[in-house]
Amino acid sequence: MTQYRNIFIDLDDTIWDFTANSHVSLEIMYRDLDIARIYPDYEAFSTAYYAKNSELWSLYHHGKIDKDFLIIERYAHLLREARYPDPDNRLAQRMNEYYLDTLAQQTSLVPHAIELLDYLTKRGYNLYIISNGFIEVQHKKLQSAGIDHYFERIVLSDEIGINKPDRRLFDYALEVTHSQAADTLLIGDNYDADIMGAMQAGWGQIYFDRHNRGITAQEPQHTIHSLKEVMDIL
Repeated sequence: MTQYRNIFIDLDDTIWDFTANSHVSLEIMYRDLDIARIYPDYEAFSTAYYAKNSELWSLYHHGKIDKDFLIIERYAHLLREARYPDPDNRLAQRMNEYYLDTLAQQTSLVPHAIELLDYLTKRGYNLYIISNGFIEVQHKKLQSAGIDHYFERIVLSDEIGINKPDRRLFDYALEVTHSQAADTLLIGDNYDADIMGAMQAGWGQIYFDRHNRGITAQEPQHTIHSLKEVMDIL
């Protein structure tokens, strides 16, 4: 696959371990803001949070809700369910800010992430991040984990208000990095947002099916279950 020169990598749960880091951050927020007074059982709280958050992110990926609604509603919904009064969503806003601030400080990476980034750098690929994550935390995540120096540019949906899988974000990424679709490839863990978006934009694709979620439509060029497998492809 020597035709590829530009490698775009999704950040969350592709190289930066969002799942692990989110669990740590949510528990810290729950403890420090004394959410136990509202949800005495942390497991019930976290289960409800992740279910609602996943639902909202799916809507966000497809432009059906905006960022401001997502970041508040994932907590406001929980407070309503617990019949806790929260005028003007003040507590929901505080929960969101505390969680995101804590999240940005976490450092866990997906296994073999550093090994892969070293390999791709030595092979001379141009490395970029492309992410639907929020601009106020994505740069901080890279810095906290000590991997920001690997990337020439971070392309975020927040920059133009358009999310993956919308082709316009992929075209924007090519424009700002002076790249061409024919020699560009994406590595991502979300089949819908990453892989389908890359397909529609004419990019190469490596689907990192880390959690064995499978595919729902067209077969990607490559499917892997460990980042080590990328080094057998590129």
